[in-house]
Amino acid sequence: MASRLEKLRHEIDRLIMEHQPYNARYFFNHLYGVSEYCALLAVRRNLDPELAATSGMLHDIYQVTAGTIEEHAVKGAIVAEKILKSMNAYSNEEIAVITTAISKHSKKRKLHGEYDELLKDADVMSHCFYNTDFNIIEKDAVRYERLLEELGCKEKSSLS
Repeated sequence: MASRLEKLRHEIDRLIMEHQPYNARYFFNHLYGVSEYCALLAVRRNLDPELAATSGMLHDIYQVTAGTIEEHAVKGAIVAEKILKSMNAYSNEEIAVITTAISKHSKKRKLHGEYDELLKDADVMSHCFYNTDFNIIEKDAVRYERLLEELGCKEKSSLS
């Protein structure tokens, strides 16, 4: 029997292919990558890896379904809530943790709750590790440097 996270992933796969077939590679790579980084950071920070991974899978769901980045965090939280409630597998408290993190994940320069920060950090990791030849964008740089330190990486990134 598939876990609720796997059931959610199947639904997201379907939504990607329905709404973004020409951008499928990007969305598969990014959403699964953020989800996995969320789980890793959750284990490191003693948080629930499944809830963290779920927020990662859903964090850009509005971009998938609406095709725009404008207000995607706040609007994505609404879409994510509908998806999670339709699954009848998550408690209201779990949905609140997940959707709050999604709604705040674009505010990288502000500090919020522990799951909110975890999702922001995982999103930055995905951006920075997608291709290490790419320059790190300014809004991600400080958070990325803190992540490298947290994870015990000795070398600092190249911010040129």
